[in-house]
Amino acid sequence: MSVWWVGRRDDLLAQLTVLLVYFGADPLEDPGTGELARTAAALAGEYRTSDRGEGIRRAATLLQDVAAELRAADRFRGTLLPVVNRHLRCAVALLVRARAGLGTAAGPATGGRPRTGAAG
Repeated sequence: MSVWWVGRRDDLLAQLTVLLVYFGADPLEDPGTGELARTAAALAGEYRTSDRGEGIRRAATLLQDVAAELRAADRFRGTLLPVVNRHLRCAVALLVRARAGLGTAAGPATGGRPRTGAAG
């Protein structure tokens, strides 16, 4: 097994962690794909119930898609690294898309980060 693939996977996991923190996740140290999938699904649930507008609910759908990609990556962990990396890249792309969609919805009052619910 090539070390290049492993480093690539680790870079993708780091990117996913940073992006999920943007959406309100607690920072995770050295997370696995399963843990990231659960985090994305939990965030999707919070966003889905938010009363902050349609942009937040669209982000919830994308976060749910991210969770699905991460669960798929988790099923292949350690065996088919190119397939794992493809699912991780898809999850990153979905998070970037969700973040771009929230760019105008978040506004300056939230410091660029979306707020969900009353506690937001």
